[in-house]
Amino acid sequence: MESSTVSTGPSPRVVFVPYWGAANPYQDALAEHLSACGVAVEKVRTLKSLFRYGIFLHGAPDIVHLHWLPEFGWRQLRAFRYLVFVLRLLMLRVRGIPLVWTIHNLLPHESRHRKMDWLLTRIVAGLSSGLIVHGESAQRQVVEIWRLRDQSRFAVIPHGNYTSNYPNDVSCTAARKKLGLDDSEMVFLFLGAVRPYKGVLELVDAFRTLAADHVSLVIAGKPLNDNFAREIERAAAGLDRVRFHPVFVQDAEVQVYMNAADVVVLPYRHILSSGAALLAMSFGKPCIAPAIGCLGDVLDASGAFLYDPECETGLVKSMRRAVEAKHTLGRMGAHNHDKVLQWTWEKAAEATKTLYERCLPSVNCACHNIGLVRDEKS
Repeated sequence: MESSTVSTGPSPRVVFVPYWGAANPYQDALAEHLSACGVAVEKVRTLKSLFRYGIFLHGAPDIVHLHWLPEFGWRQLRAFRYLVFVLRLLMLRVRGIPLVWTIHNLLPHESRHRKMDWLLTRIVAGLSSGLIVHGESAQRQVVEIWRLRDQSRFAVIPHGNYTSNYPNDVSCTAARKKLGLDDSEMVFLFLGAVRPYKGVLELVDAFRTLAADHVSLVIAGKPLNDNFAREIERAAAGLDRVRFHPVFVQDAEVQVYMNAADVVVLPYRHILSSGAALLAMSFGKPCIAPAIGCLGDVLDASGAFLYDPECETGLVKSMRRAVEAKHTLGRMGAHNHDKVLQWTWEKAAEATKTLYERCLPSVNCACHNIGLVRDEKS
């Protein structure tokens, strides 16, 4: 078991699983502040590791906190792994260990077997004593799609901001010089893992349609695979003002891209919650995004250009509005920075601890939340 005990304070003792490491600061930031609240947190790579090295050797945790679910697909071997994963969750419940699940996504982003993935998420929701979402919109989506009737297990806990998680001492001029951008340009930025569901190809097409002078688009992040990287390169062929940096952006380099940008674009096809929006706001950047999931909860017209995701021209129209409103972008970014300061990790940790405490006495029956039929609407 690869674990990192954040605190030796009083119970509850909580295990985060799966732990994604420093590549995703969400878990480390939450664990650090839970520690300050007196919660001992261990971070485990997989549920399998917890059973192999942890739950029997080191004693059972008080709570297992799930963050993301594995992707299994539906081949014979993967189907077996799917069943083993569910059985392990059942074993935790039989041992009286409640599950808390932070629902970052409704389904795996590149799901190839949506019905099976839906069934898995529905089972996990049924087994969980507590369900965390980052906004009211996310809760409504979860309830509707999974047909949950019992909403008492939900806790709406806003995603913490990243104002203190990344260096931020590079000026706009220095950042642009490093990226080969001119100070007179208006710069759109997409930053993060480059995956199809994030609408990167649509962003390149929109930029081509925009055809504005002295405007550049920077796309930075590790692509899903080489094939997808080549798709983006083909889509951007002939567009001299598109700069594609297909690499993982290290923490120290995040500020270079953010401080070089005028607007951060989040052109997602579908999303439930987005740390990228909080990151952009933490750097005081206005955003362009579809009004879906938690994006509509954290962004507003004073700091973002929101569009209807069903509108084919929504993205390019929002980009054009941003170009026309160039002189107000600084004020919009300042609004976002002021707004994001309310969502602190201290508050998130306190609310999470409260949910843990609410779940602990509720495990009198090992499988009291399993009833899939009982939770569904008749």
